[in-house]
Amino acid sequence: MWKLIFWAIVIGLVIQVIKRNLNAKAYRTPERDKREEANIESMVECEQCHVHLPRSEAFLVEGKFYCSKAHIKSDV
Repeated sequence: MWKLIFWAIVIGLVIQVIKRNLNAKAYRTPERDKREEANIESMVECEQCHVHLPRSEAFLVEGKFYCSKAHIKSDV
């Protein structure tokens, strides 16, 4: 009898998890996905110290990315 109760609880929990995942997907809209993609920015690597930083914060000199003006001066 306890095995039957145990399996009924396990199956009930699995069904709840599946329903919760389906509801979460229903609330995701294409607009929300596009906004999340718009927030993604590519990362570049500093030629001097090899630190990765967002492309918008990097300095581009002669096709190379740098994280600071000091690294530009030390590499040139």
